Amino acid sequence: MIRILKTYSIITCLVLIFFPYLTVTVSAKYRINEKTAEKALTDTVVYKPSADYKFAKATPNVIIDRDSSLYGLFGKLNCLRTSAGDSVKTVSIVHIGDSHIQADFFTGTTRKLMNHYFGNPGRGLIAPNRLMKSNNGQHYRITSTNRWKHSFVVKPNDIPIGITGLGLQTNDMTADINILTVDESFPGEWDFNKVTAYCNFDKTDIYLCHPNVVRTDSLSQFARAFLLDTMTNNVEINFISSEKEISVSGFHLSNGKGGVFYHSIGVNGAKFFNYNQCSEDFYQQIASLNPDLVIISLGTNEAMLKTVDSDRLHSDISEFVFNIRHSSPNTTVIFTTPVETFARAGRRTPAVPNHRAGKIRDIIVNFAETNVYPYWDLYSIAGGKGSSVEWNKKKLFVKDRIHLTRRGYEYQGELLFEAIVKSYNQYIKANT
Repeated sequence: MIRILKTYSIITCLVLIFFPYLTVTVSAKYRINEKTAEKALTDTVVYKPSADYKFAKATPNVIIDRDSSLYGLFGKLNCLRTSAGDSVKTVSIVHIGDSHIQADFFTGTTRKLMNHYFGNPGRGLIAPNRLMKSNNGQHYRITSTNRWKHSFVVKPNDIPIGITGLGLQTNDMTADINILTVDESFPGEWDFNKVTAYCNFDKTDIYLCHPNVVRTDSLSQFARAFLLDTMTNNVEINFISSEKEISVSGFHLSNGKGGVFYHSIGVNGAKFFNYNQCSEDFYQQIASLNPDLVIISLGTNEAMLKTVDSDRLHSDISEFVFNIRHSSPNTTVIFTTPVETFARAGRRTPAVPNHRAGKIRDIIVNFAETNVYPYWDLYSIAGGKGSSVEWNKKKLFVKDRIHLTRRGYEYQGELLFEAIVKSYNQYIKANT
């Protein structure tokens, strides 16, 4: 009995000694986990589109990234949102496509959301579409007193095509171009203190008419940058050429702050094949943007053809990706698939769902899956086969039933941002 009491006393003492230790240890671990959870919650982005149209056969709005190819991008985005922001100043995204991208309602919406959550370093790349009598992007106006001839990827000619997928040329000895940024949300949103012009400098001298120019840098044989010591929303650029050959492709506007450049390159009517006809200069100029991510949104115009040549399209996609990766080997490429539009029945206004869009979707997804590229399957997210009827009933198509209303494009931009931040949040939780 005495032996049992002694044993019990020893056990009691050990419990009394170690219980506080165990309590403190467990409590400390809980506090650490709690702080980790709070940090993950702070670093993640909470976002939902402003509307939910609830398409009948819509699939979840996610990016398929089987190889975690986007993790490098997400790491940089996280740096922009945290104290590690000093290590990453800007992130560069280039979104390439057709008329759905040229309109810039889609990309403009994603750009605004990116800038809101990760920082606004400036408008980025802008194209002088209005000078070739085409529709312009958002938040800027480009005007000129000269008359310009043009070339673009769908109808190329002898005029060199540059970074925006188009080229302008005048045979005057002097030319002027005025750039004005337009503020929509609040004054100064798109002000800039640095202008980069893409031009044929081997035959042209270029000057920025502004009293506060403090530095001029030649970034390459096709780009020259002008730095101001003050912010502005309006500049005039003068060109002089003794050979009467002034060529311009586009401009880049920045403000010196940290954040995400969301560049868009869209050309009405463009297919994969058209971009493959561009010279190496086009891809080198894209590389000058130092893209962390290139988003490819093509396929609608391929779906407008009477037949789909699967082998040809697969080859065109492969060549396009090779050209991008050859000039920008460190970039990540992601594909999007086109939504179903309508097709013409005879000469009438497009009135029947264009089911060839599904075939285009399958080819793009198959290429991405086979070559382990991430992709965003907008075709399925939008409702898949037959969804064009639902989109039209909800007034998301314009009269031609091929292009969307502004609201339709803005909704796509919201969906893309939501899909990106879903994957971003998964990255944050996996690495916290």
